[in-house]
Amino acid sequence: MTRHGATVADHEQAVAHIIRRVFGEQAREIRRMTAGMANEVYAARLSSRAVIVRLNADSDSMRGAEEHIALFRSLGISVPEVLAADYSKTLVPFAYQIQSKLDGTDLGQVIDSLTGAQLKAIAGEIAWIVRRLEPLPTNGKFGWTGGGKAAAFATWLDVLRNMRAQIAERTATTRVVGDRYLQAIDALLDTHRPHLSCVASTFYYDDMSSKNVLIHEGRFVGLVDLDTVAYGDPLEGVGRIEASWFGTSYGRAYTDAVMAELELTTAERMMVHVYAILNRLYWLSERGIKFNGNTSTVIDHDLVARDQAIIDEMIVQLGLG
Repeated sequence: MTRHGATVADHEQAVAHIIRRVFGEQAREIRRMTAGMANEVYAARLSSRAVIVRLNADSDSMRGAEEHIALFRSLGISVPEVLAADYSKTLVPFAYQIQSKLDGTDLGQVIDSLTGAQLKAIAGEIAWIVRRLEPLPTNGKFGWTGGGKAAAFATWLDVLRNMRAQIAERTATTRVVGDRYLQAIDALLDTHRPHLSCVASTFYYDDMSSKNVLIHEGRFVGLVDLDTVAYGDPLEGVGRIEASWFGTSYGRAYTDAVMAELELTTAERMMVHVYAILNRLYWLSERGIKFNGNTSTVIDHDLVARDQAIIDEMIVQLGLG
């Protein structure tokens, strides 16, 4: 059973029907993609190619991807092509979007096998994308935009305070984030208030860490999952990269390479560390929360303990422990 009561079988049946209607042939294979928390995503193999079919009961959820894919492609950034979309839920009881399939695997699945030279080259691609997006206009507000929703916070600090509120709300049910971590967030927001209060509304794609960065034969091939983009501090996106593989040699090498390519100052690197902690705490708060068929209300306490150990080490290294 997945979100909104639909089962995997329901989704597979919908995907098969969509493929028949759009391409006029039977899908030779339909495979559920197990990464991601927003949409229900399936890879479908046709006679001559593979495509990605994305489903959601929310008709607006994927509209942002069409806009952002067109924008990114116009900037020379490698992303999939939207082949078809229908948000009316008339053909099947889901809004759907079909994208071309990029040949590649999420970086998180292969990063430990990459060489230092490969990590440096990928870091260069990511830094280039960050710089390519930064000059784009925003609405002057802060937060996430896409799918009919616009960034609406007055300051970047307000965004982070809202993140803290979400963590507290989730942990009131799951109990996976204790008071000491909420106090650590408060300390970080207070200590770095001068920077956080003055961040300009800057366009960036925040989710370029363990997912959405596709790698093929050790090389960057493109980005996926572009439903939303962020207006705020691009260093937050770099913080996600550090958070993803904190404590590993390849994670350190890759994060350092990204920061070097971006020519970050000592102060900016400090903010990357701050954002890394905030993101690890946010990810911890997601344990036991069901978002889609890839998530569950069951809490794996071994994983929670592992997450907490990593966060504790991050806090100590930042001088808060």
